[in-house]
Amino acid sequence: MKKTILAQSILLGSIGLPAFADSLQEEVIVTATRTPVALVDSLAAVSTVSREQLDIRQPLELTDMLRQLPSLEVSRNGGPGATTSLYTRGTSGGHTLILVDGMRMSSATSGGTSFQFLNPDQIERIEVVRGAYSSLYGSEAIGGVVQIFTRDGSASTGSYVSAAAGSHSLRKTAIGTSGNTGNLRYGVHASYLDTDGINNQEADPHSDKDGYRNKSINASVGYSFDNGADLSLRFLESNNRTDYDNTFDASELPYSDSWLQNISLNGALPVTDFWLSQLSLGLSTDDSDNYDKVSGRSLGHFRTRREQLLWQNDFTIAEDHIITIGYDYYEDKVKSSNLYVDYAGRPVKTRDNEAAFAQYQGGWSIVDLVLGVREEDNEHFGSHTTGNVSLGFHLDDNHRLVLTWAEGFKAPTFNDLYWPASPWDAGNPDLLPEESENIEISLRGNYDRWHWALSYFENDVDNLIAWAAGDDFVWRPYNVDDAEIEGAELVLGTTLAGWDLNASYTYLEPKDANSGNLLPRRSRNNVTLNADTRFGDLLRFGVSVKTQGKRYNNAANTQELGGYTTLGLRLGLQLTPSLEASLKGDNLLDKDYQLASGYNQEGRTWMLGLTWRM
Repeated sequence: MKKTILAQSILLGSIGLPAFADSLQEEVIVTATRTPVALVDSLAAVSTVSREQLDIRQPLELTDMLRQLPSLEVSRNGGPGATTSLYTRGTSGGHTLILVDGMRMSSATSGGTSFQFLNPDQIERIEVVRGAYSSLYGSEAIGGVVQIFTRDGSASTGSYVSAAAGSHSLRKTAIGTSGNTGNLRYGVHASYLDTDGINNQEADPHSDKDGYRNKSINASVGYSFDNGADLSLRFLESNNRTDYDNTFDASELPYSDSWLQNISLNGALPVTDFWLSQLSLGLSTDDSDNYDKVSGRSLGHFRTRREQLLWQNDFTIAEDHIITIGYDYYEDKVKSSNLYVDYAGRPVKTRDNEAAFAQYQGGWSIVDLVLGVREEDNEHFGSHTTGNVSLGFHLDDNHRLVLTWAEGFKAPTFNDLYWPASPWDAGNPDLLPEESENIEISLRGNYDRWHWALSYFENDVDNLIAWAAGDDFVWRPYNVDDAEIEGAELVLGTTLAGWDLNASYTYLEPKDANSGNLLPRRSRNNVTLNADTRFGDLLRFGVSVKTQGKRYNNAANTQELGGYTTLGLRLGLQLTPSLEASLKGDNLLDKDYQLASGYNQEGRTWMLGLTWRM
């Protein structure tokens, strides 16, 4: 698996990534194993998004990029900035772990990550790993892991200023610089987005537009010592205001002020020529305050803080053989206008989790092997063990067969366990973690100018947590459901007649094991297509297509969400060596569709921009 050369640059696993070559043979990923591995050698099902692709596709939100990747579905309660959920290979919205620069970033109360607030202008690279990875990352990684690397001076360098305007009074600006001098690297990037939005909810009594504003900044500094040691500090902050609707109270015009922050300090030391030790300290914050514009009164607030520590040690015991041993700790702290209490009525404000994990990666002439195990100790539900095994067989120089078995789990959230009791709803401190067992068979082909992968997977999830009314008519979460998800995934990529083409098709049977109904908001058919080309050095042109089959909004499968296809086009014109103009249109067929029942999506939209690079 050519890990010997990669082990020399293993620092990248915690502090960033180098400039990535266009060739699939040279691209490197870290999320699937926590160590750098050539994409072509990885046993995982992985998709990546580079800074260059982000510049070409001009996404308004991170959501716009994720929904164009294989086997990812998005549910959104309205237009830009609205509450968004991500479904990976048919698993639930909380079953995909979101990492930012190696740190977990989610709300301890809801369990979700407000990834819609992460501005693409701040991002250097995205890696999406599909499949269960709790043996490496613990809770939430039942369906997959999405890792976002922010911009710094270790990859793309230079300075830029950009401005854009578009539909619904969209205004967007960004400015930043990244670079390196000697052993020092740095980056500072800031962006602003403001839009009047759309009327998110069909039943909104006011029929007003729900606006969205995003102000983001990220900064980083790092230093590589001559002995191979490395030290870096990263900072990300996003401040947002989002209007939303309350159909139960026509007198209110509610909005949310939210604040996301991620800070990490990372150090790496090559203790010997075969032992690399890495230590990361992190702090992530997810705050939200809700208000009524009419009365000015507070509608409630939630503040969650996660302190994290990761100690990872990688031992290269022989060529193409690496052992990783690590310790992972985090503590969640919650302050809220709701008082979270345990079964005895005592306030609950913190919960910690610690874990030890180990992984072996080995490569021989025709066989590659990855073994992993993780032991979790959670303050509330106790210990939990997960494991994984992946085998890759080289059939010849261009084809490989990969077999994978893996376990996953998800811990109940603060809302699930400790939501304060009322006549209408309450938490349930007796909940068990959700558990999963995943198997996958994949056949892959890699050639000079194109590649493909055909995968079959099954993911059985037990103890699914669902809120339901009990005999006392009070809504509580219960471990009532089991899910049986099976599907097939075809991914293609090639360069043909000057076009860079990437396409995928996923077929799913995501079913409730008890009723046989389809799981809510998951479709059987999901198609993506992205094609880009250049005409000389002056003009580039691209097309994006997304097709999703019909879904059901509820577990009883009585509320149908129709299938849809959206078409997007993009143009880039190099006006001068430093100045580029861009034009983007989305949903050009003006398709009327919904990703969640009762919530509108944008119709035909456009965005015109200018970028000056130095």
